[in-house]
Amino acid sequence: MSNVSVAAEWQLLTDRYYRKPELYPMRWKHIDLSRNKVACAPFGGPIALIRDDSKIVQLYAESALRKLRIFNSAGVLLSETVWKHPGGRLIGMSWTEDQTLICIVQDGTIYRYNVHGECLEPNFSMGKDCFEQNVVDCVFWGNGVVCLTEAGKLFCVPDFKEIKPCKLAEIGVGVEELPHCMAVIEPQYTVSGNVEVLLGVGSGFVIVDEDEVRFIDEEKVGGAVQKIAVSHNGRFLACFMHDGRFLVMNTEFINFTNYQCEVIYLVFGLILRFNLCFVWFFINVLKCAVCASTGADGLVWIG
Repeated sequence: MSNVSVAAEWQLLTDRYYRKPELYPMRWKHIDLSRNKVACAPFGGPIALIRDDSKIVQLYAESALRKLRIFNSAGVLLSETVWKHPGGRLIGMSWTEDQTLICIVQDGTIYRYNVHGECLEPNFSMGKDCFEQNVVDCVFWGNGVVCLTEAGKLFCVPDFKEIKPCKLAEIGVGVEELPHCMAVIEPQYTVSGNVEVLLGVGSGFVIVDEDEVRFIDEEKVGGAVQKIAVSHNGRFLACFMHDGRFLVMNTEFINFTNYQCEVIYLVFGLILRFNLCFVWFFINVLKCAVCASTGADGLVWIG
């Protein structure tokens, strides 16, 4: 019988204690999430995994063929299929509201899958500009996506039910100065009713929609932003700064909390080095997770 105290499971954060109990073990075997791109459907839906082609393949350790595998939330394999699509590296994937898996590759092609691992026809494209410039990053929300190209241009699909890509306003940055990070405020939370994209550029923020670009004064932010996340209600931003500060502010960029301590340095140091996932709740009314999702380190709001 273990002599470890039950109290050792609880961690103190500010004036509250939290713990992370294991609910049940995943049924899959030999799955290393750090070597895969992962997309989890909301509300305990299916989980899609595919080997991250930016990671080095261990000789004789795994097949050279990449497989897209779909599991249920308990890790039971539902389907798998060999990934044979052209178009370059897989940039991102996500589940839509009707549990269709959206996969976007480097040349801007959109491939769609159902939960049975069947590719849905037809395929779509983000447009000629994405094909020529290559997509380097994308951010999904609900039923839409925003893509960033190597030339620093933004393209948006507002609704995957009717895929009609549109170009957002020019942000005026080039290949040598791509944004440090990117996040979106969903259309239902914006005054314009269109998606707004937040970009960490230089030592400040840029907000972009279809019609205009707004530059946020550096004094309101206080430095370069490395990671950013928007709360689910679109009201708050969580930012990790280049100097280790952790900011929580509202979307009007009025500073709400400026937090800096060894815990934040330790968490992000472990994330960047080991690609582990740490969940921390921040203050009483805001819940924020600081984590490294497989393949990309960042900030994620929960709750």
